[in-house]
Amino acid sequence: MKPRINRSLLAGGAILLCSVFAPSAEAVTTFAILEQTSPTVTVYVESDGVAVEDPAPSGMDFARFDPNTSPIGDVTATIQLVPGFGDVGDFGGFIAGNIALIDRGALAFVAKVENAQANGAVGVLIANTNPSGAGGLFQGGGDFSNTNIPAVMIRFGLGEDLRTQLLTGPVEMHLRVVPEPSSLMLLAITGVGFFSRRRRQKNS
Repeated sequence: MKPRINRSLLAGGAILLCSVFAPSAEAVTTFAILEQTSPTVTVYVESDGVAVEDPAPSGMDFARFDPNTSPIGDVTATIQLVPGFGDVGDFGGFIAGNIALIDRGALAFVAKVENAQANGAVGVLIANTNPSGAGGLFQGGGDFSNTNIPAVMIRFGLGEDLRTQLLTGPVEMHLRVVPEPSSLMLLAITGVGFFSRRRRQKNS
């Protein structure tokens, strides 16, 4: 009886840690969300961080930037194509409150996000311009400490698709990036999973 009580107490403590350190249960397993909410509801798949070609065999569509510094946030807004590569002068017609769709190239990822934020963007999608090799999709690096809007890289094919859709009307996107869990929270999650498996095994 005593070991059973101890396991229950440990599991309860793990659940408490998860509730304290995780924004939601979804955030524990999903670090980023990208989904089109209009005109066609489409849920895109986050990369596991390994560089892949486009289209990726596993159907991966987007990747966060360096998880240690990646800008975080949760927004739903209309996307707007930014001409050029997101330089300071490329935002002349940008509408504040939109998510900026910017091509990769010429500038560092951080500079693109900073320029977009300075011009009122609430999020950034950086579309790859190379569909093959390591240029297909990957987690780009950089120090995003001066940014406070969510940003991700999208694969070449997805960028092309969004451009085509924008020719016929507005496209609304939900973009969410959350921090990776700390070591303490991972320990808590592992503990909950362990005790859940033990209970299932015992009851089966």
